[in-house]
Amino acid sequence: MENKTGKYFKYAIGEIILVVIGILIALQINNWNEERKINSKSYNYLQRLQDDINTSITESDYSIVDTERKQKYATVVLDALEAHEILPSQQEVFNRYLKEYYQFQITISDFNTVNEMSSSGDLGLIKNQWLRSKFSDLASTREFIMEVNQSNHDAYKINAELFHKHIRYRVENVDTDTTTVSTTYDFEAMANDVIFVNQISDQSYNWYEIALMYKGYKSSLITVRDTIQLELNKYEK
Repeated sequence: MENKTGKYFKYAIGEIILVVIGILIALQINNWNEERKINSKSYNYLQRLQDDINTSITESDYSIVDTERKQKYATVVLDALEAHEILPSQQEVFNRYLKEYYQFQITISDFNTVNEMSSSGDLGLIKNQWLRSKFSDLASTREFIMEVNQSNHDAYKINAELFHKHIRYRVENVDTDTTTVSTTYDFEAMANDVIFVNQISDQSYNWYEIALMYKGYKSSLITVRDTIQLELNKYEK
């Protein structure tokens, strides 16, 4: 009886050990599966973040080119006004500038993936802490550029009388494929209006500063893009 009891006891212990091992293996497999799902989700988020960044870089390139063009146009207009003469090579730029005077880019694309991750509580899936904080910095820079552009737009609108007393706009061929906006103006009156000329000078400088902001923003975007690629490489090994 003692021998049988010992055998049963050993058998029961063995069964318990096997059950425990089975549970541990199942838990380990479950942990592996969960980790695999989390890594897959993180990887997909990083890919989407990279797409958002690439879109923003493309937009920044356009904004830099457009802003530098407007700064160049303002300089051409300023040169003509200060010389009291519009050269034939300056005429087209002069007229175009008068039409684009108030055009500031107010909207800059947001990082939709970051917003989605934030609202769903998944920001922690960006394992690189520097990268998480950098997206916050980019959002702040984006908001600042938009505020600067909005402030400039509002300021120049408030001072619209400086333009309106010298310039008249006419929309021609309305509701047709050849609709155009023409401008007429008293050039000599403009050139002799010191406040008006100073306003053009001020805007030329503002365009220069805005272009610098876009360039700084693009530089940060490129750094983030390269860091995301490094994070993606970790998953692909």
